[in-house]
Amino acid sequence: MRTEYTDTTSEYQAVRGAVGLADYQGAGLLRVAGDDAAGFLGSVATRPVDFLLEGQISAALILDAGGRVLSEVSIYCAGGDYLVEIWPAQAKATIEHLLTAAAGHDGATVTDISGEVSVLGLEGPGSPQIAQKFLPFPISSMAYRSFVTAERGGQEILISRTGVSGEYGYKLQVPVAAADSVRTELIEHGAVEVGSDALDICRMEMRFANVEAEGGSDGQQPFAFGLQWMVDFSHEFVGKEALRSSWEAGLPTAPVCWVAAEGSTTIPAAGTPVSVADGEIGTVSHAVFSPSLGRVIGTAQVRAPLAGSGLEYSIGGGPVQTISAPFLVATSFGIPLE
Repeated sequence: MRTEYTDTTSEYQAVRGAVGLADYQGAGLLRVAGDDAAGFLGSVATRPVDFLLEGQISAALILDAGGRVLSEVSIYCAGGDYLVEIWPAQAKATIEHLLTAAAGHDGATVTDISGEVSVLGLEGPGSPQIAQKFLPFPISSMAYRSFVTAERGGQEILISRTGVSGEYGYKLQVPVAAADSVRTELIEHGAVEVGSDALDICRMEMRFANVEAEGGSDGQQPFAFGLQWMVDFSHEFVGKEALRSSWEAGLPTAPVCWVAAEGSTTIPAAGTPVSVADGEIGTVSHAVFSPSLGRVIGTAQVRAPLAGSGLEYSIGGGPVQTISAPFLVATSFGIPLE
């Protein structure tokens, strides 16, 4: 996936104010089938899928045996089969992990179809108007985290209502043979190509965890990202016991969101110390410059007793204040979906 096409600020503004077009090059896509497809996915994901109805999508985490996050995935229920969509940066390791797990599981087969399908995303307050052109029914009737299939130029396209920016968002899973023509059509309708850097800013503003940026080289458990809400302990899954042990032992650190002073432009690197008057209390996880807020914002891991909202810390010698997420309200909020 490209980091940018023109410049990150312009691409960011397209997402927040109009329509951004993301080409998720390298995204992983697996088809899971068989009599026990749901059982297999439940055993490897932090949420079971047997409650999903056809056309519904669930967000879940894939963990290793140590409970560390390999990826956040979207699981599509296509009747008896399922599709697992994986963020590009996490695709390779997750696909290998799931294919290995499937080899020892009777009743489920996992097929890597990543090379057959291109994943295109529309992000922004104007995205419903463009996505509507691919649907035979009013887009307002499409629920969040749902999907349908439609024919376009003799090709079957999967269209889902999902997103990563906090704005209205849709994804199109398009056969590779039709991807260029669909991409061209989306641009002709007004979508602006955007890269991962612009999306990263939008994700941070909404406090959607950036697993690859915040996880470090060794990875982190969901607690480090504040993603425990995506973990359902009522079923058995890979990494569950490691998570339970960590929780029962007491977590030494906790994630916080922070904002620097207005006008700040220096983005601290991951690992930069976070301090208070008595000394260092943690480190920066990830930071970006927010054009909408006109300042640097980010996340950090700090000693659990010193984590909270409305606190004053110091990062790189400059003052920051912790806040509750999200950092801002998306432009789409309050705009009727028509």
